[in-house]
Amino acid sequence: SFSLAECSANGWFSVRGLPALTHLDRIYLNGLHTLLPFAVTNKTDWTLDIALSATPARALKFQRHNANWDSVSAASRKAYVEVQQQAGSSNNDEVTLHCKAETLKDFCEVFNQIDGVSSIILLPHETVELVLLVEGCTPVVLGTELATPAATSGAGDEGGSYFGFVSSHATIAFQATAAADSGSLAADTDSYGVQLRSSFCRSVLEMDPPTSRIYLDDCAVGKPYERVLRVRNASEIGLDWTMTVVETTDTTSLSSLQLLDADMRPLSG
Repeated sequence: SFSLAECSANGWFSVRGLPALTHLDRIYLNGLHTLLPFAVTNKTDWTLDIALSATPARALKFQRHNANWDSVSAASRKAYVEVQQQAGSSNNDEVTLHCKAETLKDFCEVFNQIDGVSSIILLPHETVELVLLVEGCTPVVLGTELATPAATSGAGDEGGSYFGFVSSHATIAFQATAAADSGSLAADTDSYGVQLRSSFCRSVLEMDPPTSRIYLDDCAVGKPYERVLRVRNASEIGLDWTMTVVETTDTTSLSSLQLLDADMRPLSG
């Protein structure tokens, strides 16, 4: 995505990886953050102080360093962001970006909650890489809870309802001022703005039969028995899930078969 570069209004700086019209697609609505790396380059001979702001501020933040992103290999970084732009489209068109969920699932959410920045200092012709964090949270980003029919797109292949995508809109602003001795610049300030549209979807795991208890009656020791279960992705976004058997030696308790939605990555590593 760093090949997508756009300049500020007066040409003081350029932003790569975050087009002026950006659509961030396929974000998991799981209360955690999606990371979008981008870079800012000072194109002048003067030091620039660039203020960073976003609305809604609660759902978007900037980081100069992120331990999760720092741990991603160079090879994985190249494939992390998919760019979807139709052939022949111009810079005035919305560019769709998709961050690979496979990489996001390895991230620790704690590192996404710390070390936010609201401004950066760029030396002449310096390039700084930053990370935009987009939080998949319902109340602030979308303004409504998605456990309602508003999130239900229709009937799935098996006849049940399924949860679809909901979009939110945000604005990002870069406001630059130059050092006091930058008298050769034609203006006092420079700016760059981004209209960000994000598409969220809640991953929903359903089991058939829809029961929390499965009984195998009249079982003889040493003989195999089976019970057929169906696991269904009831959402329009990809769903990873795990299955574990929790054994117990307590004669008053039953062994437990747990089906877990694996899209909820851990809060701590």
